[in-house]
Amino acid sequence: MTGVNELTSYWAKTPVALVIGCGGMGTSIARALGRRQPLMMVDIDAARLIDTVEALRLDGHAVTGQCCDITDPEQMNRLGKALADAGGVRALAHVAAVGKSIGSWRRMMEIDLLGAVHVAETVTPHMVPGSAAVFISSLASYLPPADPKVDALLDEPLAPGFLDALAAYHGTEPDFDWAYNYAKLGVNRLAERMAREWQGREARSLSLSPGMIDSPMARAEGETLPAHDGTQARVTRADKAREIPLLREGSLLEITTVVEFLLSDAASFLNGIDVVVDGGHRAVWRAQGTISR
Repeated sequence: MTGVNELTSYWAKTPVALVIGCGGMGTSIARALGRRQPLMMVDIDAARLIDTVEALRLDGHAVTGQCCDITDPEQMNRLGKALADAGGVRALAHVAAVGKSIGSWRRMMEIDLLGAVHVAETVTPHMVPGSAAVFISSLASYLPPADPKVDALLDEPLAPGFLDALAAYHGTEPDFDWAYNYAKLGVNRLAERMAREWQGREARSLSLSPGMIDSPMARAEGETLPAHDGTQARVTRADKAREIPLLREGSLLEITTVVEFLLSDAASFLNGIDVVVDGGHRAVWRAQGTISR
């Protein structure tokens, strides 16, 4: 009598698609990337990681999970060893980030910017020829002034006293909105920097800046957003969406589709740039003089 075979992913030993962050956007991206390559999911929340991995396996994906705090050097070393054992990284989607709910602008900066730097350093030795990385940023990255001083500061986030120097530049301890703006500008500059540092590796690095996206994280941050009118005023999400030429927020799928393209061979000559996916919101900000970048 012939036995019963379990479904086998025969490509499961090839280099992985590494997704940092198991939130709504990270899971959506993983489902897209997992159609063509094995996945490695990383998250600090063990319970969420287990649930995400099991859900992806139920979908039929080949997936492993690594519980990891991306701000902890020892845990990042363990992640590096896991990547070596997996045969390297074919695609990286760095999605992990926190908002004001974290309760400390310094901790926000450690996760949103320093964490991204630690991820870049960890994956660098494991990027295989033809690989690519996308660091998820934000349209908020365009809000800091076009100032070489802040650019230089954000280019060295691991320097001793970085957070104090950032507060000194800002003139006071930045609020959560400004901490997020600075962190995401730093992510854009990190992606551009990695494109240069990976010269000769046949690996690409990009950032992607979503505008207003209807996501679990966005909903958790509340129903108001900064007015960006030079005051401390806040407006509803619906009013903010009316600034967008398309008159609506974007969806997770609209971000996922672009990430999937950027990490594919179809985008093989895109490197070292930020890709804005915002329905035209940045164009409005530029016309209004809200931003100088």
